[in-house]
Amino acid sequence: MAISSDQIKFWSENVENQIPKPILKKLSPLSQKNCDYYSNLLLSKNSIHAADANFCALAKLACTSVFQKANIVKDTYTREKTYGRFSAALHRHQDIKNEDPFAFYRLSALKEGKLIHLPHLKESLPDRAFLPQQMASKIPLNYDAISRIFPDSDISGKTKETIQTTLAYCNAEAIQGETESCPKSLEEMVGFAKSTLGGKKVVALTTKNTRGSNSAVRIGKIKEYGGGKKIVACHEAFLPFAAYFCHSLSSTRLYAVDVVVDRETGSNVVNTMLGICHMDTSQWPKDHVAFQILKFGPGEGEACHWFTKLDLAWIADE
Repeated sequence: MAISSDQIKFWSENVENQIPKPILKKLSPLSQKNCDYYSNLLLSKNSIHAADANFCALAKLACTSVFQKANIVKDTYTREKTYGRFSAALHRHQDIKNEDPFAFYRLSALKEGKLIHLPHLKESLPDRAFLPQQMASKIPLNYDAISRIFPDSDISGKTKETIQTTLAYCNAEAIQGETESCPKSLEEMVGFAKSTLGGKKVVALTTKNTRGSNSAVRIGKIKEYGGGKKIVACHEAFLPFAAYFCHSLSSTRLYAVDVVVDRETGSNVVNTMLGICHMDTSQWPKDHVAFQILKFGPGEGEACHWFTKLDLAWIADE
């Protein structure tokens, strides 16, 4: 029996809507037999590297061969994922020149008919699958453990830096009013959303398409979700396996926004995207990149950003 079948069943039991296609592609290709075998290796040797170098291919993980092809992984990850974390330590040394100037916007930009420039939202990180829960639960969130467990993941350069960036996000102290987690499996992510939001089931929302990315688009119809209640946002994090950084902040608003992409042919394409606005920025570090882009300080305004196809927003099922 395939692990993906268990993951689909778990989703249907805990999430009201179907798995988004980009997340569906991240389900584990491992069989239960393979899962049991590698889980036992983790328990007995705390390592898979020495026992079976085929593990990454079987589990659809990102190892050396993938890393070598992804020369821009470090640059894109640090530039495009900074909105996922609010720790001052992570942003103190960032150079605004390396940041997308359209990564954040004000709520006033969400007016029907208004032109807005989208940031670069197309995913450029290597594809990875979720690990089965019984394996993911045994993996600590530290670099020594990850480099020991996964074949050839301990290499120098951008790969190591990127993994360390993820671990810094995950291990940084939460800001006041923030609930956070770095789920290492699909089950952990859904579980965090449920425990934070409450209720028997949750609803998963995401951007359906990133057409218009890195270009000017026109705002169409806007729908707000959540009604002022808690929202959990989960942003794709980079580890050899599929992982996320999830958090919930107070005073957050979530919107489904139709954006109209103009084409040279004269025809227009309407694309529905997910945007989130953090209305209270008073506890954010003063050197957060959002303030550099929006030109104000903590507590002086709201900061909004878009979701990619792989990022997820969770709301309670009503």
